[in-house]
Amino acid sequence: MADDEIVSLRNRMAEAAELDVRARQQNPPKPASHKLRLLPEVTALLNRNSREIESAIVDAENNLLESVRFFLEPLSDGSLPAYNIQRELFAALARLPIDKEGLISSGIGKVVLFYTKSKKPEPNIKRQAERLLTEWSRPILSRSDDFRKRQLQTVDYDPSRLPLRSSQGALPLSATQTAAEARERMLAPPQKGNRARVDAKEKTYTIAPRSGAVIAGSFSRPLGAGGEDAFRKMKARQAAREGKVRR
Repeated sequence: MADDEIVSLRNRMAEAAELDVRARQQNPPKPASHKLRLLPEVTALLNRNSREIESAIVDAENNLLESVRFFLEPLSDGSLPAYNIQRELFAALARLPIDKEGLISSGIGKVVLFYTKSKKPEPNIKRQAERLLTEWSRPILSRSDDFRKRQLQTVDYDPSRLPLRSSQGALPLSATQTAAEARERMLAPPQKGNRARVDAKEKTYTIAPRSGAVIAGSFSRPLGAGGEDAFRKMKARQAAREGKVRR
C-alpha cells in the first residue's frame, strides 16, 4: 500500500515539475506554481514518522528521491525553485536514511552539490546542502562520523619551502639562503604591510600542520621542594593578614 502511494506521488511530482518548466518557457513567462501546490502533500509524506514509509521512500525501485531532485533543480531560466520548496525538502532529506544505492539511482547528490557551489541559495540552505553532502560522502569514502576517530594528514612546517618572489635575472638562492630569508621575515617586527590578516572566505583544509606542543602532564615537572616552600610562605602571609584583621 505504501509503495503504491509513493509511486503515485512520484509521478505527480514529476508532472508538476514539467508543468513548471513549461510555464517559465512561455512568452511571457508564467509563475511556476504547480510544485508549490503539491508541496504540502509531499512534505506530509516525507515527514511521516514510520520506518516502513521511510524505507519505501529511499527504496531505489520506488525512486521517489528522483522526483525530489526534480523539485530542487533550477528551472529552465536558471532561477531556483521557491524558498519554501528548498527549506522543506532539505529539512526532510536530512531526516531520511538515504544509502548509496538510493543516491546513485536518484541522482539527488548532484543537485545537492549544485547548491553547495552556487551563489544563488540562501546561506542557511547552502549550509544544509553542505551538511548533507558531508553526511552522504562518509560511507562512500569510508569515513567515520566520530571526530575522535578522524585521521588527518599532517606535515612539518618547513620555511625553506616557502615561495620567494625574486626579481628577473637574479641568481637562484640556495636552500640555506632561502631558509635564512624566510626566518628573517617570520621574526621581523610587525609593519603595516606584513600584519596578519583574517581571510573572510570559508575554506576547508585537508592537511594539518604537525603540532610541536608538549602535553602538560606527560613531561611537566613536579611541584618540588621550592614550590612547596613558596606555597607554605604564601599560606603563612595569608594567615598573618587574617590575624591582623581580627585584631
